[in-house]
Amino acid sequence: MSAGAVEAEVIDLLLLPERQEEWPRPSRAYVRIDISLRMYWHNLFDICPALLTLSGPDGMAIYRPFMRWAAEQDLSMGWQFYLWVGQWLLQSTLRDQVTPELLDTLMAASAARWAVLDRSAAAGIVLGGVHSPAWTVGWKQRSVSGGREVERWALAEPLPLPEGHFGYFLLSGPTLADFPGWLALPR
Repeated sequence: MSAGAVEAEVIDLLLLPERQEEWPRPSRAYVRIDISLRMYWHNLFDICPALLTLSGPDGMAIYRPFMRWAAEQDLSMGWQFYLWVGQWLLQSTLRDQVTPELLDTLMAASAARWAVLDRSAAAGIVLGGVHSPAWTVGWKQRSVSGGREVERWALAEPLPLPEGHFGYFLLSGPTLADFPGWLALPR
């Protein structure tokens, strides 16, 4: 089987950990799926190691059911990846162990990922969650020598919370004249 045929055959399985075992271990398809799954595992637990306290040292109590749910929901694994994990946690059997600090960490990870991946003219992203009236704000790199920045903004007066677990809006510059309202996460 050619490399292209292997890719075409396994592309739909790249986000489904339980389907990896359908392929023999030494096969090219198994290795390709394993590489894809490891990338997402490391993106999740290397950035948010506190999740391992909920799931055990291998992370599989979170990773496998989350990836299955994400595939069922047809979710994008772009900048919103960490927010989808937070949303899944809040509706999972682990929900009583999820702290506001963990949700803040997931929001900061999403804001940082947005700052790296986004190619629009927007300068920043504001993320809000129903767990806190404070906002997480991510900024793209503003100079050649600078890096992306993530801040936590506590508001003097609370504004409406997002309708879902999380919401966002984009900033064109460093100031905000009017609250534009929350957008739902792009799927």
